[in-house]
Amino acid sequence: MAGRVFVLAAADREALGSVRHLPGLQAAEVADQLWLRGLSATGELPLPVRGLPAVAIYALDAEGRLFPDGQRTPTARLPTGLVWQPIRLFVPLELPTAALPAQGTPAYRVRLRPSARAGAGAALLTTLTAWHAYAETAPEIRLRCLRFAVAADARVLLLGTPLPPLPGLELWLREGLLLPAGFDFEAPLLAPLLRQKLQTAADDVLLFAADGSWERVLNTDILPVTRSAVRLTFKEFGR
Repeated sequence: MAGRVFVLAAADREALGSVRHLPGLQAAEVADQLWLRGLSATGELPLPVRGLPAVAIYALDAEGRLFPDGQRTPTARLPTGLVWQPIRLFVPLELPTAALPAQGTPAYRVRLRPSARAGAGAALLTTLTAWHAYAETAPEIRLRCLRFAVAADARVLLLGTPLPPLPGLELWLREGLLLPAGFDFEAPLLAPLLRQKLQTAADDVLLFAADGSWERVLNTDILPVTRSAVRLTFKEFGR
């Protein structure tokens, strides 16, 4: 057998985004169906492939005959005229807040999913009110190891360890990107690509939300923590 072929409904094109990082895959579209090839004829399929909403799975031989999964008798032939494309071209990457042209082709939106891995918190998103109250009474040694930045909506990003015991969203680092703790990219190889496309300077911080949206925090906006800096910031926002 030449390999295995997956068939999906055309409406499920976006689902192919979960396998665009796998090498050797090619896709084509015909008659409202998506065809995926480049899968080994034997052995266990990668987990992302097994999760695809396939309407049919075939074994493909060298003559283009299609054998339903687990059967020895062909029931169809590979459609003629298929225009195969590498999966990365067939499902181009779309960054949520960047207006990248898709040239008429539906694009894959960056997604985060719950992660099976555990990691230490590297940052915390909290409120300016909570941060100011903590900084007023915390020991100096607990402040010295932190840096902070404040957004226009009075959210505060705290960087450093140990993180203060404040209400908010804990974040962890994945390939230099900050993600909500407990989440990771749907396609792990996206992280270095996103950092390359979005990071304007090596010290800038890229912060992702659970819905895949992101924001850039310039290194020049991240300040060392002193009580006077926190007080001045709180006072400025109170005006």
